[in-house]
Amino acid sequence: MSDNRQHWTNEYLENERHYAKDRVLTDEIKASFPNPINLDGLTRFIADSLDSNKLVSCMADFGVPTGTEADKNKFAKALSIQFGRFVISTEPDISNDVWQIYQSLLNGEEISPNEIKGSRYSGDAAGVFSESKQISANCYESFRYVWNIQNRGKQEWHGRKLVLVNADEIYPEIMQTVIPIPDTRPNETIKIATDINAGGFEGKFDCKWEMQDADGENCFPNYTWDFNIQISVTFMEVDS
Repeated sequence: MSDNRQHWTNEYLENERHYAKDRVLTDEIKASFPNPINLDGLTRFIADSLDSNKLVSCMADFGVPTGTEADKNKFAKALSIQFGRFVISTEPDISNDVWQIYQSLLNGEEISPNEIKGSRYSGDAAGVFSESKQISANCYESFRYVWNIQNRGKQEWHGRKLVLVNADEIYPEIMQTVIPIPDTRPNETIKIATDINAGGFEGKFDCKWEMQDADGENCFPNYTWDFNIQISVTFMEVDS
């Protein structure tokens, strides 16, 4: 946005949009943005500019399933985070992860500007097509959770693993806290899983996962919400 508030008009912004819509966001333009971006300020601007009557249709345009809770402020923050990730990316485009980010925000996860970081390795990217991130289970119920993960980048994956990093903070018992990831070429999709026992304590438990390389370094500091799941455990009487 221009510092000149006289340019904050619908007519001026529409003219600017027509001028800019077909232009490439060059590395020089990306570098002109603060790093990290002003997440709170951009979120407020989007929320103030987004017509509430168009919120649901806008959410659908970004892949949010119909019927999902419509929270304008959280959706605006999801868009801001997506934009922040695009700005720091060295690629001309990135995957649309607005739905995954929005889910995490609806689940109460806090995402700070410093968490919007690029991947550890240039050209590396992952897409996660897992089951619902919110699992409801009875006390002591056992089930299997499956992730479908696509290598969307240009780096081949070797020696990687998915690691549960907060096992000591949750009551559900995760049977495989370190899950090897098979060698994966760009555009390939792999499937990995873990068995989970819900445990005997009621509550909501956030299971935080990282994809780590062979040295234990987090490959995607800004993708943690993609791999995370939330388990809601309640005691439900079983009919005899």
